[in-house]
Amino acid sequence: MTRLTGALLAASCTFALLPTTALADEADAEPGSEEIVVTGRASTGTKVETDIMELPQSVSVITATEIKDRAVVNFQDIFRYSAGVSTETQGVDTRGDFITARGFDTVQYLDGINRMPSFVYGGRMEIFTLERAEVVRGPSSVLYGAGGAGGLFNGVSKRPKETFGAEVNLIYGTDDTHQVNLDVTGPITEGISARFVGVARDGELQQPGQKNDRLVAMPSITFKPGPDTEITVLGLYQKDNLGSQTYLPISKTIGADNDAERISSDTFLGEPGFNHTDTEYKAASLLMTQRFGDNVTFNSNTRFFKTNVDYGEVFGLASYADEARTQINRAWYVMLQNSKGVATDNRVAIKLTTGPVEHQLLFGLDYTFFKQSSDQGWDYSLGGFDIYTLPYGQPFTTSTFYSPRAKNTQLGFYFQDQMRLWDRVSVVLGGRHDNATSKTDGIDNPDNKAWTFRAGVIGDVTDTFSVYANYAESFLPVFGQSVRGQVYVPRTGRQYEAGVKFQPFRGALLSASVFDIREKNGLQQDPNDIQNIIQSGEVKSRGVELEGNLRMPGDVQVTAAYTYLDAHNLNDDGSDGLRLANLPRHAASIWANKGFALTDKIGARVGGGVRYTGEKVDSFENFTMPSYTLVDAMFEVTYDKWSLGINASNIFDTTVYTNCSYDPAGVEGYCYIGKDRTILATLRRSF
Repeated sequence: MTRLTGALLAASCTFALLPTTALADEADAEPGSEEIVVTGRASTGTKVETDIMELPQSVSVITATEIKDRAVVNFQDIFRYSAGVSTETQGVDTRGDFITARGFDTVQYLDGINRMPSFVYGGRMEIFTLERAEVVRGPSSVLYGAGGAGGLFNGVSKRPKETFGAEVNLIYGTDDTHQVNLDVTGPITEGISARFVGVARDGELQQPGQKNDRLVAMPSITFKPGPDTEITVLGLYQKDNLGSQTYLPISKTIGADNDAERISSDTFLGEPGFNHTDTEYKAASLLMTQRFGDNVTFNSNTRFFKTNVDYGEVFGLASYADEARTQINRAWYVMLQNSKGVATDNRVAIKLTTGPVEHQLLFGLDYTFFKQSSDQGWDYSLGGFDIYTLPYGQPFTTSTFYSPRAKNTQLGFYFQDQMRLWDRVSVVLGGRHDNATSKTDGIDNPDNKAWTFRAGVIGDVTDTFSVYANYAESFLPVFGQSVRGQVYVPRTGRQYEAGVKFQPFRGALLSASVFDIREKNGLQQDPNDIQNIIQSGEVKSRGVELEGNLRMPGDVQVTAAYTYLDAHNLNDDGSDGLRLANLPRHAASIWANKGFALTDKIGARVGGGVRYTGEKVDSFENFTMPSYTLVDAMFEVTYDKWSLGINASNIFDTTVYTNCSYDPAGVEGYCYIGKDRTILATLRRSF
């Protein structure tokens, strides 16, 4: 009760003009629909459709058009222009998408359900299967259960439409990319519609000779037996055959003394033909909505998934076999991993009025089951490898000798009351209880139970200007274990946040926020072992976020963001310790595009953006990575149902090392490579 009282007090005070960011939700043009811009409503933050100016927290939406325009390749790339977000925190690592929000690792959701309850190699989300993506900043445990202190990212799957539409994309681009996308939807009979989304890609990673092949099939069907019932079933099959990224030593790249010592960022320290990330991901989802009159709605989202991973990698270590430091030591690591799980979220929303107060009550129950087994092997004594001549083909043998097994469950009950008072003030109160269990190698671990709370208030100063404050807590069971058998414990955190939102005209939203977050037991890369993920102690993060989205007359759109982040590990006495590694204090971006007519039948759009990332430090503050600025651009011409687009990111091919870390002694370290120049030419035919 003390924490709940504190939450209410924190949310009730306005922190004097302390500023969240919220971006307008919108539905994009896609097969079977016309573009509709909805500048005022969103549902991700509260699981109940809410006017964006009545939502006391920071939520952003990135549309399918924005994803396409910015030459996005992977899920993490979607959020490059979002305030408070750092992408590619481990470079172009094929093991997954590594994204932080407000300084903390985040959880990925798909259709409101936790997509990967634990770290699973590969099986990354295919962006063409999404109609939009969403950022919910700050703790979201009360509603989602598995949200970390910084926030969560949610993808929304394409679903069947009641009118026919289709498109075929032929894509050719850098990294020898050849890709075909297919999306077709429409009615089958009265009350039943279907959709099929497919992707076939043959390509390479930015390290030459490393595969980047993918095959995706996503069929779906929607049943509407009556006006109040909607049931959608989605299937997904995804097969990836990838290589793996490489890690390069600091002393031979960003920290080289001269050009003679420096190696190319394309240098591959693995073994061609051996390094691989082969995954097969299967999933089936059931999404249901049932309305009982105008005031009661039941929603149920359930997904089953299974993934198989075959991973093998040779990589360079942060040490040398000779005094001249030309013979880098290498290691190998192999893993056969099998994971499966079920996640379900079921909730009832009730509208009612008590005197002058309008309520939207929400009661929910969710459950997650996750099981993972793996067979692993490694050897860190592969021997020296000339970093300049790259003598591939040295013989070595591999085997697996370590086989951890893990099984985890999480059961949560949550409730929320979203109140509107005097048609000027909105209050959100919520709470949740979780019970998480885990078993490692057949041995039961202690159960983890916790209550979490949230409270927020937002008031309309004018019809276009709102001020808000909130308090929220996070409890995130971390399923699974490290590659060395360490059983993870839950991450816990709390946040104080306040902000302002300004909507000067339809199609515009400007916002600002400040926040103070603390979290315990967060995950981070092991600075002594590239393959390992470990848990840290307590971390403090404070910052400011500014974000704006303007849709103006003349078919002009501008998106801009700025983030200031001060994040530190905390010492045992609570004082600031080392800065959090690989997170910039300052980051800023701006994107603008405009559409215009070339002739009566030919239209065009042109756009571009600039992304600035400030200096970063490594885990021990032994090394500072310099700031960098990247430039993106796009051009598209349309005729009838045809379009040809050229989309590019990092057009000047700036070499970026997004993450560098020295060993504790500061003798040597390694860097993760950021994405180099990407240019994609897309020929699109719609029907």
